[in-house]
Amino acid sequence: MNTILPFEDIQRRFDKPIRLEQMGLEQLPTIVARHPHRILNTATTVWRRYVERNPTIDPKAVHECAGKNKTTFLDAAGQVLGEPVIKDISFSRCTIDDPALADHLVAYLLVAHVYPNDVHIADLNLMNPYKPIPPHLRRYRFRKYGGLGLLGTLMARIDAYAASNKCEAITLTAEADDLVPLFSKYGFEVEGDDVASLDMKKTVGQ
Repeated sequence: MNTILPFEDIQRRFDKPIRLEQMGLEQLPTIVARHPHRILNTATTVWRRYVERNPTIDPKAVHECAGKNKTTFLDAAGQVLGEPVIKDISFSRCTIDDPALADHLVAYLLVAHVYPNDVHIADLNLMNPYKPIPPHLRRYRFRKYGGLGLLGTLMARIDAYAASNKCEAITLTAEADDLVPLFSKYGFEVEGDDVASLDMKKTVGQ
């Protein structure tokens, strides 16, 4: 999954070296330790979708398993499902080597191949630290910098991975409601009937 990130395209956006940090399934414990909330969201999304497809299942089964066995939600979900929640995972972080900058982050991606056969985008960020956006001009509340113009490229790579692995859907949780229209442009739809929901999915092949 580490090839999903368009690193070469990111590097071409700048005239200074870009440092790439990547981890995969072998480093899952490290990824979990560094990003517990994102991993919890991933496991929660998988479990919620499973319960929706299997209404006879007790929605509290994973919480009860976690409490009984004193384990994490991720591990408990795997025990209840009978398979690992995360089949594969990729964490990528790109920083630019320029001491003149206050912020060095230019790209961030956490994406996982999850149970039963979906892709979950746990986190992503593409930004140009040379292009700060004044607060009153920010279209998205959490975006402090302009983008890299590579979101379409990244989404296409995620689509290609999902298709090549015969995945059923791609899911994500928007960080804020103002991002829902942005992801909608790439085929994602809000899941469920809750108008306040930030959980979104895209059926692979549509």
